[in-house]
Amino acid sequence: MTRRTAILILVMLAVAIAMVATFLLLPKRYRISEHLAQTVVFWNPKEAFLFVTIQTSGRATNILQDKFAHTSYGYTAILLGGNVFFYKQDTIAYHLLPSGELDRFPLPESTTTGGSWTLRDGKLQLNSVENRFNHGSGFRWDGEKFIPVPAQMKSRPEAVTESSKATEDDLADEDYDDERPGFLSASDREKFKQAGWHHKLLTAYERSETVTLPMKIGQSAFVLTLRRFPLTRNWTGFDSLEIGAKSLELSQENGSKSMATLWSQDGWKEIPKAEYQRLAQQYGREFKQPFAPWVWLVLVVVLLVWRFGHWIHLLLNIATVKRRVVNNLPTTYSFPPVTPAQFPLLDSAALDRYTRDLEFMGFTRMLDFSLVADTPNHPPNLVRLMAHTKYHCFAEISQFFPKRSLAVPVKCAFQSVLQDGWTLSFTDRKPQAASSLLRRPKAISVSMPEAGLSELLQAFLKMREQVCLDLGISPLKDDTLEGYISKTQRSATEMREALQQKNFAMGLSQVYARKLSLLKTRPEYVWLGDYPKEAERRKQGYTMPVGVK
Repeated sequence: MTRRTAILILVMLAVAIAMVATFLLLPKRYRISEHLAQTVVFWNPKEAFLFVTIQTSGRATNILQDKFAHTSYGYTAILLGGNVFFYKQDTIAYHLLPSGELDRFPLPESTTTGGSWTLRDGKLQLNSVENRFNHGSGFRWDGEKFIPVPAQMKSRPEAVTESSKATEDDLADEDYDDERPGFLSASDREKFKQAGWHHKLLTAYERSETVTLPMKIGQSAFVLTLRRFPLTRNWTGFDSLEIGAKSLELSQENGSKSMATLWSQDGWKEIPKAEYQRLAQQYGREFKQPFAPWVWLVLVVVLLVWRFGHWIHLLLNIATVKRRVVNNLPTTYSFPPVTPAQFPLLDSAALDRYTRDLEFMGFTRMLDFSLVADTPNHPPNLVRLMAHTKYHCFAEISQFFPKRSLAVPVKCAFQSVLQDGWTLSFTDRKPQAASSLLRRPKAISVSMPEAGLSELLQAFLKMREQVCLDLGISPLKDDTLEGYISKTQRSATEMREALQQKNFAMGLSQVYARKLSLLKTRPEYVWLGDYPKEAERRKQGYTMPVGVK
């Protein structure tokens, strides 16, 4: 190395360290914002109730991260350093009388707005459904205030979807398919109707920019107006304030006389650092990128690779890509319940079609949830889980929404857990090339992109019967939500272990070879793992009892 080269490397190191230090020392701004999630409205000739659910989020960023946030490279800001954020949800309750008197009432502590609505002694009541994701209680109006109602274990009501048209005509019996899952059961709908109650659920994320809900209370007419930001498929910004609801307004006499703005999107608001830290400690979570202080080292590696040749570049890529891929794999998942309305790009027609076909086959719906990984690069998704109590298997309808590409089509997968750690999965989704890196010896998977749902199920059951016969095992009968969650968590651990044990140089070559083979869709893609070897070993080691011919 010449003196000139050494000086150049030292200068580059000094510049890189200065840039990293400047970024880390830039002052942060502590801000919060609000998002309107949904509004539940009940009214009769005597009174009306409005339950406005607001999600509050906070973030601490510097000027560089703010600049990136308004571009399509918003995620780069996260990679530049640690970021502490928090998220919390609150529901505001309003009581409206025919005179136009609008009062705000607090809900009891530790209550939830997730559950089913009903009437008790003519009074409005929310029954909370207790499960592993929800431990809050419900509440009831006693004529003067809201009082808590203990949570009860009860079955999930029939799932339905909501209409974007919010008129009183929507309240006819034939339109009750436009309500959200868990909103009202069929029997409770009839109770509300007979008691003279109307109801509506307004959500923030749909394509219509304005929704008006007329309400007749006594001799007075009121209008609730929800205004939304226009949705566009070309939206690539990182600032979530550019989508969703803009405002929620209450007016009188067909909207001509404004009464109150119940909520409006006012953007990010700065708050003191002490208040932010208190909220972040209570509701937040910190994601740190440990490699941010070592950005200068990346520059040195780039210089050395450029100086000493292509073969070093290739070796370093192979050595580091595997570590990055392993670190980006989830170690655990959470399963928060969701509704289809939270996903504006969801192919609702395909979701409903799959659901109807599976229900016709005997599957029952268990939960709509989002599979959330503990890694920041996992795309948003909706999963509808169904189970078959006779066949003891799961059906998983899913659609994924990558950040900067088109939504992945809605597809279905049948899954079953077998004894001795074996699993079997059949799907009509075309496999991805990178999935070859995550193959496990006891996880049999088959993809049939051109198969119908009935054909896929029959092939799945036939294959499961053959595998169980060859290996001397049986399907596990734990077709509960807990069983599904346990299987999914175990799969995350097994995939990380499989990737860590794989020869990554050979694995990358297999990925690119498979990518070429996937250019033309085949009727079937099969991964059998250790099944043929284990079946042959068991066959060779099996001794027929004496006297059996």
